[in-house]
Amino acid sequence: MAVKLTVTWANAGHALLPDALADIGVELPSGELLTPTSRAPGRRSFDIPSSAGRVVLRAAFSASFDRVESIEPIEVEVLRAEQAFDVSGESITAIETPPFGAAHPLVESDLRPGASQSVRIHTQFVNITPFWMAYAGFADDYLENRDPRVDLVVLGNTSGDPKIWFASIPEACAAPPSPAVGCLVFYRPSGAKYDRIDQIHDMFGLNRYLLKPVEAPEAIAWKRDKLALNPETGAPWLWIRCGFEDALARSGKAVVMLHPWPSALTYGSATSAALPSLAEAAIRLLWAEQRVGKERRGIHLGRLGLAGFSAGGLPLFEALAQNRKRVDEVYAFDARGAAERTAMLAAWMSERPAACLRMTGAHQIEANAAVVKAVAGSRRGSELSERVTVLPESAAAYDQPGATPHWDYAIEDFPGLRSDADVRHQFAIFGGFDALPGPFARTSLQRFLEDSLF
Repeated sequence: MAVKLTVTWANAGHALLPDALADIGVELPSGELLTPTSRAPGRRSFDIPSSAGRVVLRAAFSASFDRVESIEPIEVEVLRAEQAFDVSGESITAIETPPFGAAHPLVESDLRPGASQSVRIHTQFVNITPFWMAYAGFADDYLENRDPRVDLVVLGNTSGDPKIWFASIPEACAAPPSPAVGCLVFYRPSGAKYDRIDQIHDMFGLNRYLLKPVEAPEAIAWKRDKLALNPETGAPWLWIRCGFEDALARSGKAVVMLHPWPSALTYGSATSAALPSLAEAAIRLLWAEQRVGKERRGIHLGRLGLAGFSAGGLPLFEALAQNRKRVDEVYAFDARGAAERTAMLAAWMSERPAACLRMTGAHQIEANAAVVKAVAGSRRGSELSERVTVLPESAAAYDQPGATPHWDYAIEDFPGLRSDADVRHQFAIFGGFDALPGPFARTSLQRFLEDSLF
């Protein structure tokens, strides 16, 4: 008598899940590996002897890409999972897998007595960090300047677009205060168009958001904590680094920040009703790799937040419209679309018992003020207004020297740019409105995280 076990996984045949590199095996106590009785893309079947006692399912998935310009061919293991089962009669039972205190997070079992036993391996996201670091320009700049308190994992989406996501994981996620791990999804403005994982990418734009600036006068313009002269153009460099990693670490919050990486401004499923399940899948993979919830039970997606800057406000507000019943935090950094979504934002605040709305402005100062007014005028306005932040409250914060010390510091070498709308716009994602000049500021993101309910 044998127990029939079928192992399946989704999106088989995807470039990141080639069947030829899917190593799925069942190991007997003797160390012998069972030969599959049948195999097909996304499926392997095994006959397990009923006398086996205990077996171990071992699944490893690798991807391989040919030479890309000067980069040699690369093969990388992108996902691995192991799960032990006790065998009894015609059925098997999944046993606790250290360090999860339950079955492996990526192994979902349907083990009904007397029926064919089936196991599904979660393959929505896989870890493609080595591929990205090989193909991305300015990856070396990131590695040299990254915050050691934050782990960056590059995720490959095997079911659609965006194909690439980034996960920033601060140290606090290793031991979250509860099994519910927060997630903040950030929508950037348009980036370069891409069609494949295995092509040349550019990390310069991502570095602008992740890395913190430096105050060293000798640093090149795009690394400075203030406007500085770009030696390549002779014009001031406006795009101060935002320091997201530093903000995550200093906030102390157990929040994974996800960056779905658009092709141009196409965000695909990242703005759809599928977003919560995608965030859940990302958290599941990171837990499986023990990057969140180390040796913790029951890790899952907790509070979900959305953030966006500039034209990234358009996908931000679309994602909110599709997920109003699940999103609890919104950070709109001078985000386009606020004026058109005023009524929705006020309604969302009223619908969610613990919603938090944080906004910065330059182009959107008037639109943000209209949102604040709409929230205040709602049925629970006085209560809700306590969880709304707007920075600055008016253009006077930019206009008047001394009103915003860090803004004064940022433009001190170019005072003629004080009224420049684009300079203000780029400052709005960096922030530091309540910081003093000098060492790296307490940015708007850090403040919003510290004030959050994550």
